Amino acid sequence: MATEKDITDQRDRDVELLDDKISEAIMKKNGLAISDPQRLNLSTAISELMDSRTDLHIQELRAGLDSAQLAAALAKITKASEDLKTEAAKMKTVTSFLKNTNAVTGAATKVTNIVRNGG
Repeated sequence: MATEKDITDQRDRDVELLDDKISEAIMKKNGLAISDPQRLNLSTAISELMDSRTDLHIQELRAGLDSAQLAAALAKITKASEDLKTEAAKMKTVTSFLKNTNAVTGAATKVTNIVRNGG
């Protein structure tokens, strides 16, 4: 049976994944010329990824699921986390960061909503 620790561990892995993508985006932004118009777009993408990360942390503070909810929540969060990993894996280049930010943010929001609503 799933435990609260299972959910916490999965959420921590999701935060770590978002941290990695935020760091990658910052490095890509810093590698562009100051005059490059993609810098602004990457700044927006970084901000959206950071908002998703913050939402996960907020839900961590609100976590208080009872045992009956844990198994269902873990199954849902595991699926949503897989979606997050799939979308984040597409983020390799500046263009792909810009193209996939909404999908990654949406996937992170899905994980957040599952945690928020207890499954």
